[in-house]
Amino acid sequence: MTLNTQPPKYNLLYIEDEAPIRMITSMFLEPYFNKIFEASNGIEAIKIYQQERPDIIITDIEMPKMNGLEFCKKIREEDKDTPIVIITAHTSIEYLLEAVSLNLIKYLSKPLKENELIQVLENCFEQLESSNPSIVQLNKALYYDTFNQTLSQKNNLISIPLAQQLFLNILIKNSHRVVQYHELEHEIWYDKIMTADSLRTLVRKLRKVVGKETIENISKTGYKINLYG
Repeated sequence: MTLNTQPPKYNLLYIEDEAPIRMITSMFLEPYFNKIFEASNGIEAIKIYQQERPDIIITDIEMPKMNGLEFCKKIREEDKDTPIVIITAHTSIEYLLEAVSLNLIKYLSKPLKENELIQVLENCFEQLESSNPSIVQLNKALYYDTFNQTLSQKNNLISIPLAQQLFLNILIKNSHRVVQYHELEHEIWYDKIMTADSLRTLVRKLRKVVGKETIENISKTGYKINLYG
C-alpha cells in the first residue's frame, strides 16, 4: 500500500510528553491522517481514547503519570485490535517481550527514522483495511461504501441522511462488538443531546432501508451490526 494514493481517512492518537518532539512528529504525520489527537501523558490519552476512539495509536513509553506500557495495558483490557506503535529509547529484552504480549504493531527506537515510521504506518493501514474493508455487504443485495459513505443496490445509489451515514460508519468500524449509547451520542449528536426518541427514530428509518435484522439492539447497552455472509 502506498500512503499517498488516496485522501487520509483514519484518525491517530499520538502521545509524547516532550512538546517539541510532539509538534515536529505531528507535522510529519499530518498528511497521512484525517485527524491527529495529541496527548502528553497516559492519563490524558485514556480520556481522548474513550472520547474519540482513534483508528491508530502511537505512544512514547517514558511519560509522567502513566507510562506508555501501562497505557497500552489499559487499552488492551477492552480493545484487542486497534494498531498500537510504541516509541522508546529503551531496547531491553524485557520491554520487547512486554510489547509483544500487548499485541503491538511495532516497537520503534528513538530517534525516529522517517523510513521506519512510514513502513509502520503502511502496516497499520494494511491491518485496518483487512479488518475493515471500505465496501461491506449489508444484505443479499445492499452494499455500503464507508469511504464514500454511499449505499448501493444493483448499481443504484440510495441516498440516506448524514446521521444515518454516521450511524452506519461507527457500527461497521466496530462490527466485532456492541457500540454503546454514549459512543453513538458522541459520534452523531456531538453538538447536542441525544434523546431516546431521536435514536429510535434514526434506527427505525435506517432499518427500513437495510433490514431489521442488520441492526441489532442490545438492551440497555447499544447497537451491533450484523453484516451479511
